[in-house]
Formats: sequence, C-alpha cells, structure tokens
Amino acid sequence: MRKFAAHYLFPGNEKPIAKGTVRVDSSGLIMDIVKPTGPFREEAGVEFHNGIICPAFVNVYHEFEPERFYRKFPALRPFESLCPGRLSTEKDLLGWLKAIQQESKNISLEQLIRIFTLDSAKSISLDKELGSIEKGKRPGLMLISGMDYHKLRLTENSHLKMLI
Repeated sequence: MRKFAAHYLFPGNEKPIAKGTVRVDSSGLIMDIVKPTGPFREEAGVEFHNGIICPAFVNVYHEFEPERFYRKFPALRPFESLCPGRLSTEKDLLGWLKAIQQESKNISLEQLIRIFTLDSAKSISLDKELGSIEKGKRPGLMLISGMDYHKLRLTENSHLKMLI
C-alpha cells in the first residue's frame, strides 16, 4: 500500500482537505482517505508532497464539438479564447487552468479542478471509477505544485506530476 499526503488534498467531490492523506493499493485503488484532526504528524511510509493532490484530469474536450462542450461546462465559456490549440495531455489542460486563473480572480482552483475531474467524468458516465478521490475508485492521482498556497491559485510556475 502507498500513502500520499500534501499541503492539500482536492478530492473533487468535497471541499479541499488540509494535510490530508490518501492510501492506495498497488493497482491504484483508493483504500482510504485520512482527514487529520490536528496538526500533521509524520507517519512511516507516507510520501509528503509540496502542493495539492487531486484526481487525474478527465480530458473530454475532444469528446464534444465546441458548442456542446461549452453548454456542458458554461463556466469555461468566458475562457474559450484562452484554450490552447492542443489539449491532449494533463499538462495541456493545466496550461489552460493556469491561463484561466491568471485572467480571472472569480473562478477558484477548487471549481476548475472539479470541472476537469468529477464534472468531466460525469459528462461521459465514468464517474463511478474516475473524477474524484473516493474509497473504491481508481481516478489516478496528480500533484500540482509551484503555486500560491495562501490564495490557492495557480501561477505561471505551476506544474504537475502524475503520482499514479
């Protein structure tokens, strides 16, 4: 079993969890989510990362023609012009999220991550397996780091790493 913790855990289906830990088996199945009740304590075998851990992005941009995509995700319509020409990898999607966060103070990182994880998985009926960090799912885990942790905003220096 692997255990991952970070400054924040963004499960996608609930509010961010400060210093949360997620436990996964060797196949990537979420076994448990630990919400700390006090200050973070070191624990044997826990990989602590600087940043936020969230489910892997579910890239549905190419699943729909543009008009239908923006009807399904209306919060993204004002940022259509910021969409990069290529959206085939998680890093491409992160680039769009960074551009959105630099353009607008009104859309939160929590909202953006939910759109690109749980809401996207629901749009193609894969939310039973993907889109949120929940016991019994295999959503994949990403680490986003290099951000403004006080405001929970992405910066031009934000980057991601796939954990599983």
